[in-house]
Amino acid sequence: MIEPRVLKNAFAMAATLAASAALAQMTPAPQTSPQTTGTVQTAPGNPAPMTSSSDPLVQKRIDDKAANDEYKARKSEAKAAYKEEKKAAKSNRKAEKKEATAKRKEAMSEQGGPAQTPVSEGK
Repeated sequence: MIEPRVLKNAFAMAATLAASAALAQMTPAPQTSPQTTGTVQTAPGNPAPMTSSSDPLVQKRIDDKAANDEYKARKSEAKAAYKEEKKAAKSNRKAEKKEATAKRKEAMSEQGGPAQTPVSEGK
């Protein structure tokens, strides 16, 4: 014989399923689009963001998104400025290195050139 508790749970589940099925049959399905033959419809673009709401959680989400967007914009601007500064510093360093190399070569040629080192046979 089936235990009363298991039977009670089974009846509760059956009643819940029956109620949800009846509710699903009562509500009409939303019409997605008018009937068309052979045409392809595209999804609409990004909807306009909400700017205000009476729900405090929605308002917090909107404010957080705005702050996040502002942070990302400032971060990308700072990153671009840093890249330009780094590029300029690198080109300055290359120019200084080239100038120093030229001065060093000139000074060596005035002294009689670099000392000749014997070439190893093993290399």
